[in-house]
Amino acid sequence: MPKGKKKNKIQPAPLPKIFTPPPPVDANDKPETTGIQLMERKTVEECRQMLDNFRVPLCNNVVAIEMLKHLQLNMVFDAERAKQIRRTGKGSNIETNQALLNELLTRGMREFDVYQHGLRKFNLPLLADLLEQKHFSKLMPILEPISQKLGHHWKRLALEMGMGGEVPKVESKYVRLREQALYFLLLWEDTSGVAATEKRLMDALDACGMKKTIAYMKKLSGKKGKKKKGGKKKKGSGKPGTARKK
Repeated sequence: MPKGKKKNKIQPAPLPKIFTPPPPVDANDKPETTGIQLMERKTVEECRQMLDNFRVPLCNNVVAIEMLKHLQLNMVFDAERAKQIRRTGKGSNIETNQALLNELLTRGMREFDVYQHGLRKFNLPLLADLLEQKHFSKLMPILEPISQKLGHHWKRLALEMGMGGEVPKVESKYVRLREQALYFLLLWEDTSGVAATEKRLMDALDACGMKKTIAYMKKLSGKKGKKKKGGKKKKGSGKPGTARKK
């Protein structure tokens, strides 16, 4: 072999590529991004459910015009949309709140958080806490209006329901009587579980002698306190203008 020439090294032959088939795709498996999107959508849906569940106390306690200003200041609504909501409310605080909530039900997490912050700003800590904790109450349309009628008598109701031990806890957590009464009723609903029914609450109110509150509760429930008395027709009463036969 002539000098100066390098001997070519024999390169090893490349290994044959082994085809590995992809794992079978499960129809239930979804990409990670889709799972995140579903989680976010579920969270948004939960927030909307909370707003709808607490519609009654929110409409009864929130000053709609102040909340609208707060939401507009935080760029949830523009001036034109806020004006439309006020126009829909027709000067009624409850109706304006209804229109406001209907609009929020079409929005997302940020708008929900701004609204919740507004509740704390306007000294409604219980409602803000309930929304934050995603507390669900099936009896809310009854409990909130009843809580406004109880006043300081909610403590007597607590004793009647065997929950006198909760009174110090409630008083230390919230200052306003209405919030104390509503918070106690929600504690009773949570503690009692399936036993928390309108009838059980009505029986406890009756034992405390709260007749007016019971009548109000029956009105809320669509129940009639008095039965209609069916009058008997008098003899000879037929169609007008018909003469009575002798």
